[in-house]
Amino acid sequence: MTGIGHLSSAFLLKSKFKETPIWILLIGAEVVELLWVLLNLNPFGFSPALEFMKIEIPFLYIGDMKLLSQQYSHSLFGGVAIGIVFFFLLKFFEKNWTLNYLPIALIVSGHWCLDFLVHDHDLQIFPLTGSMKVGPLYSFDLAAPELGISATIPLLGFSIQACFSLLCVYVFLRNFRFTNPGRKKVFLIGIVVLNLFALPIFIKGCMTFLIKSENWMAFMVLADMVFSGVLLFYLSKTSISNTA
Repeated sequence: MTGIGHLSSAFLLKSKFKETPIWILLIGAEVVELLWVLLNLNPFGFSPALEFMKIEIPFLYIGDMKLLSQQYSHSLFGGVAIGIVFFFLLKFFEKNWTLNYLPIALIVSGHWCLDFLVHDHDLQIFPLTGSMKVGPLYSFDLAAPELGISATIPLLGFSIQACFSLLCVYVFLRNFRFTNPGRKKVFLIGIVVLNLFALPIFIKGCMTFLIKSENWMAFMVLADMVFSGVLLFYLSKTSISNTA
């Protein structure tokens, strides 16, 4: 999934764990992706890189990105470890917070679960080189069963992401209201625009001019998650719980 798909899960969790600040949930939804970007850019010069991908040139659509190694950021138990570290970092910098670990564990580990719906056969259970990889529940390409939904039917992958995003927002709006009714409309427009903003990478040829290398892809993923996360935080700022 792209940024808006993962970030939307923050609103689903916020509806259940109302005391957890939305900014923590937004960061938690993408903290494994932040690690993925860091490891793929490899600023520390590890040889070989700890994680790496390969994109086809010319880049046509999301199916042309092959995640060859992502055992630390996108393994199931790697996500659990990242969630624990993220939780204790939050506690370290603000010792007075009475943070609940459960929503942080769910939002961080949920990243892997959402990717499992649409990814290729490239997700590991354990953060170990050579560990078994798991993949799509069902493949629409019998000749290449390792390919997931986003690679075989990209618009279906986009639709799953958009539907999940809207479901999260629906649940959120059932539990929260905006102090200014106009802000609710702006929030909804923002959600729709961000989902449409993610559409080009699912349509062949729309981003060929923009993505020229693996580093460019990593920077694009980073820009997407930061822009979307900041905008979602700003748009949801005036919402208050219906039980307040």
